[in-house]
Amino acid sequence: MLVKGIIFIILGIYVTISDKYKLKTNETEKEIIKNEDFEKDRLYKYKVIVGIFAIVIGVFSVLNYILY
Repeated sequence: MLVKGIIFIILGIYVTISDKYKLKTNETEKEIIKNEDFEKDRLYKYKVIVGIFAIVIGVFSVLNYILY
């Protein structure tokens, strides 16, 4: 349950910020760049809701592992 919880938390964070930010690789380093042509549409709102839900499920899964 601990591993599933951590995976849900990571997946939720990724889904939530994947549309707003891009990962750009220069020669030896990686940069996180804010997307300039970003629009909040219905799909983005749905992704945010699913991301928050995944984070909540992950947190409860980790708490379940710790408490029991």
